[in-house]
This record gives sequence, structure tokens and C-alpha cells, in this order.
Amino acid sequence: MPTGTGAVTLQTIPVSPFVTDPDAFFGMTEKNVQTVHTVTPGAGKSKTESIPQVGIIAKLLITFVGQLVVTTAAATTGDRWPYGILSNYLLSANATNDLWSCDGVDLQVLRFLRYPAYREFVDQFPDVVGGGGAIAVGTYPLYLTFEVPIAVDEYSLVASLFAQSSAVNIRHKLTQATSAELFTANPANAVITGDFFVESTTFEVPFDGEGRMVIPDLSRLHGFNSFDTPISNVGDARTEVVRSDGQLLRLFVSARNNPTSRLSAAANAASTKKLETLRIQYGGNQRPLEWDPASKLLARNGMDYGAPLPYDRLAVDNLKENPARDLFLLQGVTELVAVPRVGAGVTVAGGSVRLVQETLF
Repeated sequence: MPTGTGAVTLQTIPVSPFVTDPDAFFGMTEKNVQTVHTVTPGAGKSKTESIPQVGIIAKLLITFVGQLVVTTAAATTGDRWPYGILSNYLLSANATNDLWSCDGVDLQVLRFLRYPAYREFVDQFPDVVGGGGAIAVGTYPLYLTFEVPIAVDEYSLVASLFAQSSAVNIRHKLTQATSAELFTANPANAVITGDFFVESTTFEVPFDGEGRMVIPDLSRLHGFNSFDTPISNVGDARTEVVRSDGQLLRLFVSARNNPTSRLSAAANAASTKKLETLRIQYGGNQRPLEWDPASKLLARNGMDYGAPLPYDRLAVDNLKENPARDLFLLQGVTELVAVPRVGAGVTVAGGSVRLVQETLF
């Protein structure tokens, strides 16, 4: 059975007369995939745009197309390379602020997870995911894809956003990283220019014989939010999970010993970079999930997705096997925390634990 108890909160349904009938909707609607706008924030800057108020929005696909120019001397990529070029992404729907709040690295990890054994053949960038290489003087094409799956899944369209109303205001904000966020050596030598192209997947809203709108299940909201908690010591790093009245679908966990260095749960990770264990705990002493060593969860993720997740992320996936059994009902648990243990050989200076919560509200 799920952990905790809680009730579903109905949200973002139309004001006009409607009927929720997924089967009828699927038989009457039409899918539309269109580029809705182009965003050019510039390095270190943000740009906010409104999503067109048309139909039911199921997904956004954001593509950065541009180039990297390295001058004078080689620049060394940092561990957020390359998907950290989207340094912050916010999506809000009406009064629900920051329904999505994350960065491009978080979105890339989610994409890898949603498409098991995912292999990238289209995106273009020099060096490798996670960086660490020196990029020589020259000009390099950049093509990076970020998926924002507003609906929980593309078949049922549960948690899509109803946009076809003057009372609805759906906006998103994109922030482009600075070179200093992406490069550890000679960042001033690396200049990135380009545009974010935003494509939406929407579905037309049909009407039945009585003039009512026919819609799929729009009674939920799909959230994806990241939080960083500072740590200053080795050992257990108790990190609170944000409680709400929703259901915790997935939890991504990662840790840093300093702002530019990630820890790893890999079995062969050096003692100076070791994330030793991970447990999920609530109610003070209840420990329903515990991986000792944390490499056990890394192996589990590898079996589930075809390979461990990129950027040294660990996923606690409550959807993979049996959601009705495994979900955490956040309203019904107290003191819900993730507790990674930082190895004794690690030097912590400005470290942090990052949690990314995927929630169905």
C-alpha cells in the first residue's frame, strides 16, 4: 500500500460546462505540434514568455541552437556541461507558482529516465556529458534538447494543462547560464550564443452534442521541483522533502562536496568523492527504503533504465513497478527526509544535497 494518507485536490479544470470523458476526447481531438516562440535571453540573463492560450497543453520541447566560440586558449568544461546551459527553468499556471522549477541538468536526467536505454544521436556539443575536458580554440555547433512533459504520460494526458480560456495564464521563464557556470578553466575564453526554440504539443478541445467541452483527466497537476540544501560535514546529510497534498512520484538525489564537484555512489568512486549510503525516512525513525551501500540503488537504476542516470543522480522511482503500491502520499507522512551519507574521506567545503521532487498534485 502507499506510504502515508491523503486526498486528491482537484485543480485547473475549465470554468465552462464540460464533461470528463477520456475515451470520447481521444476519439474527437486533434494533436498539434508547433513552435510557439523563440527565446534569446543571453548569457546570465532570463526571459519570460506566455504560452499561447489554445487547447490542452501536454508537453513542451525546448531546443537550444547556437554555437560555442573558444578564443585565445582552451577552456575546460565543468560538471554541469552541456545541459546546464539552461541554468534555471520555471513554469507557472495561474496562481500555482513554479509548478516546474529546475534546471537543464534536471530535465536531461528526467528525459533519460522516461526513455529507458536512451541514447543521444541528435544533440551536438563538444566534449561529453558531465564535462571535464579541454575544448581547443575554435567554433563548435551546439544543439541541445530539453523536454518538459507537462502530462504525466502521453497516452492518458493526465495532468495536462487546460489553456483555452482568457482566465488562464501559463508562463515560463528560461535563464541561460554564464560561461563561469559551465567552464572551470578559462571561462572568459568561451562565448556561447544562440536561441531557445519552444515547441508545444497541444490537443484541440472538442464539444459534445450538448455544447459541453470534452476533456481528459485534468483534475491533477504535474510538478517537478528542485531544492538545494547546504551541507558542511561528512556523515549523514539529513535533507527534508517538501511536503504537500500530492503524491511523490519520483525523487532524484545527488550531492556535492563543493560547488564544482559531484559525489558519486559508484562502487569504484574514490574515497574523496564517495556517497556511501542513502535512505528515505519519515516519522522520526521509520526507514521504508534504505540502500547500503548506495551503489545498490545505482545498480537498480541501471536495471530500470538501461544505464545509471547521468550527472551522478540517484532515482527513487515510485512509478516504475507498481504506483498504487509504492507512492508516497505526502500529506500523510511527517518528517519525510532523504539521508545520503557522505564518505569520511570527502572534504566538504560549500557542499550541498540536491533533491528533485516529481509530484502529482
